[in-house]
Amino acid sequence: MKTQAWNFINSDPSLLLEIRHGIERETLRVDDKARASAKAHPYNLGHKLTHKYITTDYSENLLEFITDVHRSGNELLSQLNEIHAYTYLCLENEYLWPISMPAILPSDEKDIPLAYFGDSDVGKLKTLYRSGLGHRYGRSMQSIAGVHYNFSLTDRFWEAFKIEYRDESSLKEFKNKKYFDLIRNFQRYKWMIMYFFGASNVVHESFLNGKKHNLSKVNEDTYCDPNAISLRMGGLGYTSSAQESINICFNQVETYIDTLERARLKSYPPYEKIGLKEGDQYKQLNTNLLQIDNEFYSTVRPKNLARSKESALMALHQRGIEYIEIRLCDVNPFSPVGISSEQIGFLQIFLMWCLVSESSPLSDQECEQNKFNFDQIVKYGLDSKLMLKRKGRDIYAQEWLKEVLSQMEKVSKIFSQVDPHMSVCFDDYYRKVENPQSLLAARYLDSLRAKSFDAFHLELAKQHKSHFKFPTEKKALYETLRDESYHAEKAILTQSNDDFSTFLNEYFEQIKISEVVNG
Repeated sequence: MKTQAWNFINSDPSLLLEIRHGIERETLRVDDKARASAKAHPYNLGHKLTHKYITTDYSENLLEFITDVHRSGNELLSQLNEIHAYTYLCLENEYLWPISMPAILPSDEKDIPLAYFGDSDVGKLKTLYRSGLGHRYGRSMQSIAGVHYNFSLTDRFWEAFKIEYRDESSLKEFKNKKYFDLIRNFQRYKWMIMYFFGASNVVHESFLNGKKHNLSKVNEDTYCDPNAISLRMGGLGYTSSAQESINICFNQVETYIDTLERARLKSYPPYEKIGLKEGDQYKQLNTNLLQIDNEFYSTVRPKNLARSKESALMALHQRGIEYIEIRLCDVNPFSPVGISSEQIGFLQIFLMWCLVSESSPLSDQECEQNKFNFDQIVKYGLDSKLMLKRKGRDIYAQEWLKEVLSQMEKVSKIFSQVDPHMSVCFDDYYRKVENPQSLLAARYLDSLRAKSFDAFHLELAKQHKSHFKFPTEKKALYETLRDESYHAEKAILTQSNDDFSTFLNEYFEQIKISEVVNG
């Protein structure tokens, strides 16, 4: 692994202090009987369209917490704890669900409430987008929660890195190229993150209504796959057979943007059958393969912050990659905030290892192999004899894991020179490889066998709630953020058009990247 990039960080470990990261954590609000909440978004949490830190994802009861960008893991977790603690101040007889797979859902999934973002054009667009997701994939699938980890490096790092490579391209072009080096290696080894972080192999029977499955019964109301790591990332989770035709190339940003833009503009017959409207009421944003580019279910996304009247893809096209969003992490059931400091440290080391390792272009054959390996871990990761594919040949997952961990450990030692908080105990990971029953997914499954689904998870949720202590000196800040969010939404509402159809047509015309598709 002695690459030019490796030599670069080894010669100046202080550059590792240029890492910046953030978290987006999703969690269902539930009542004291472990049922997904039927209540509206609490007023004191602020307006979900415009609040800086607290919003909702698909449904009205699926909260999403968004941190600022932080330098240290401690700062990141401190803010995430603070957001959780404030939220609990605003909840009445409700809890935050501690796992990825949903709480007890209504018998009719039409009763899962769409997130309501208000009557502004932008608010209507966001709610309508969710309506389309429900028609396309089912509302129960959209009730699944995850933890997204955002990773970036400052321009100081990239400028020094560019000088090291004697690269004469623009900084934007250089960052795009190197971030895609990282992404390709992430695609090759993301099965490893799933192996250690997966924890969604159990589900309540209400989630399975109308679904075909081969799950085993754990107890009266609980089903599991005893060898699986993650139902969330498998066939019952965030998957789409329709999107399999979108052959995303992760070799360069231009082809990535072009492929997604074409999918966004391509009409799709099964979605045409759903219909755009029922009477005067819209059912989805359009009948295309993707309503918007964010509908593409990917475990990793290159991103730039979208501005007003921009799509995520337009922002990426205009200004290049600013950060990488890692989207495959299940909620950690044993962490009150859904992710631990040790996991955050491991992700930083893993992603830096992906960046400094050789990263050749991905062939179609290798992409198929990467998909096979990931699916094997998702479905059979707790099997100690699991085999994966490396360069077309079989290899024991345990053997390959040890090899990668030994390489990552070298990166970790460089981290430890400049940030003692970044120390990760790799001995623990080697032990997990030797004993899959110590993995997060196995520990989780073993913990709930003796209790019913609702009793176990409610007890866990109550334990998590007792962990949070909101700092009283921050109350005024969060009340100000709440009030500002309502003022901001009112301002957006006053700028809205009388005709939503006109707004929708203009919006899609604005975000069209015609020079990419037609070029």
